[in-house]
Amino acid sequence: MMFYGKEETMLYLAFAGFFLIYLILGWFTNAIEMSTFSAIFSVAFLCLNLYMFWKEKKKQSSS
Repeated sequence: MMFYGKEETMLYLAFAGFFLIYLILGWFTNAIEMSTFSAIFSVAFLCLNLYMFWKEKKKQSSS
C-alpha cells in the first residue's frame, strides 16, 4: 500500500510522536527501562522522521 500526499506526511509525524513519547516515558517514568542505546536510537529516529516530514512538505509546496 502506497501513501501519497498528506497521508505520507502524517505518518512521518505519527512515528516522530511515537519516538518522542517513548523518550519521555523512558526518561521520566519507570514504565520503560531506557538504555543508552535505546535513547540514541529514539533520538535518531525522531530526527529522521522530522527531517523526512520537512522534506516531503517542501516537495509538496514546490509542486
